[in-house]
Amino acid sequence: MPSQPRYMILDDHSTFHITWQCHNKDWLLAKEWAKSAYYDLLLRYKKRYKVQIYSYCFLDNHPHLSGYCESKELLSDFFRLVNSCFARLYNKKNQRRGQVVMDRFKSPRIQTDADLLKVMHYIDLNPKRAGMVSHPKDYAWSSYAYYAYGKADPLIDPAPIYLELAKTPKARQKAYREMVAFILENDWKEKRPYSSSLFIGNPQWVAQKTQALKKAKQFKYQLWKKNFKAKFANSA
Repeated sequence: MPSQPRYMILDDHSTFHITWQCHNKDWLLAKEWAKSAYYDLLLRYKKRYKVQIYSYCFLDNHPHLSGYCESKELLSDFFRLVNSCFARLYNKKNQRRGQVVMDRFKSPRIQTDADLLKVMHYIDLNPKRAGMVSHPKDYAWSSYAYYAYGKADPLIDPAPIYLELAKTPKARQKAYREMVAFILENDWKEKRPYSSSLFIGNPQWVAQKTQALKKAKQFKYQLWKKNFKAKFANSA
């Protein structure tokens, strides 16, 4: 799918699902130090750019993150800085040059808290889906242990929908484990369009936002075409 203008997808105060691929889909995040370095960069800069991280999973050639941004411009600045810093660290340690992060990151917008919870489950189940572990509890580089067992994780800002699951931490953890267990027993293999879609939510809302995006792009193209013709005419 061709890249889409992020400013047409996200608004300020948006909930997002972000993912990006390592260059050439290489396994540049496979080493523990690489995952740790990326984690530390996210943690170091997220408050400065007013970004909240609700959940994450670092696979060997791409990460997944869900969260909330106060400003879509600050969100872009945040990942531009984090990804460029990670690329420099990776190249320096491996005595290499060249691209580390492949192109622009994808940032589908999430409509509701209920949709966010589905994305969080999807993110936590990625290692299972990839055949890396038999259960998400066995994977160290995800948010599952935080939500299912209360393991301390300074990167995570607890998602509001999670806090609404029950009144106490233990009850919320139990509810989260039960939700994931249900998915594991039923449809964990089913692929979800959470990485390829531009919008995640009610099908009618997704269709409306997609159509509005298409119209905005067409208007922008027509405006560019008009300005180009005027510029060419003036220079003739």
